[in-house]
Amino acid sequence: MNLPPLDTRKNKSSLFIARIVFFDLGDTLIYFDGDWTKVLQRSTECLWKKLVASGYPLNREQFSRDFSDRMRKYYMDRNKNLVEYTSARVLQDCLMDLGFPEPEPEIIRNALKALYSVSQEFWNLEEDTLPTLHFLQEQDFRLGLISNASDVDDVYALLGKFNLTEYFEHIIISADFGMRKPHREIFLEGLRLFQAEPQDCFMVGDRLDMDILGANQVNMPSIWITRRSIHKGTEFGFDVKPDFEIYALSEIKEIVKSTEK
Repeated sequence: MNLPPLDTRKNKSSLFIARIVFFDLGDTLIYFDGDWTKVLQRSTECLWKKLVASGYPLNREQFSRDFSDRMRKYYMDRNKNLVEYTSARVLQDCLMDLGFPEPEPEIIRNALKALYSVSQEFWNLEEDTLPTLHFLQEQDFRLGLISNASDVDDVYALLGKFNLTEYFEHIIISADFGMRKPHREIFLEGLRLFQAEPQDCFMVGDRLDMDILGANQVNMPSIWITRRSIHKGTEFGFDVKPDFEIYALSEIKEIVKSTEK
């Protein structure tokens, strides 16, 4: 494990007193083990079938192409402006632009449930997730989750799949909050919910450009987990430095011990 010298950025405490740990979800606590191209094709097909069953006479090819194009644009836009419009909004706009009246919220929810049920099959729990969360709770740490996601129900379905929900005192999802990491406001929301100061917390995540950058912007100590990070090996191209770097979640135990001395 790499424990770098404590960061001395302006306004950042030189002494960590953290008793709250925020976690990212995907590629931090859970990981995806599938072919995204095939999964997305299956997902869109399930979405189309659900909508047809709900009374929408949609042409399969036209709808699949239109919805997929809209989702790609949405993904590009949100990475630029950090606004999370949600996949529900994308689907609603898609149907209305095809000439249908505004769909009932229940129709949208059920359709997206069918969409995300495919990808949910391929998410797996890291073997050290539960032991690490249990350890932190035993040490009286309070736990929170800050997740970038386009659908709230999808996140809760994944948390429920792995019995993770009970570990987190507060769960912040960009689809509900409206802004994505690394926007500072989503991290400030976490501080508000816990009524905490930045030095009271750690942020653990795999993305330098989201988890670590966002934490750094509010002077929250950050822990970069590299096990599945797409930035491992390219970190020198980022002007973003974590306070700690770990490979596995289990190494958090050593960080806790080192900061309590």
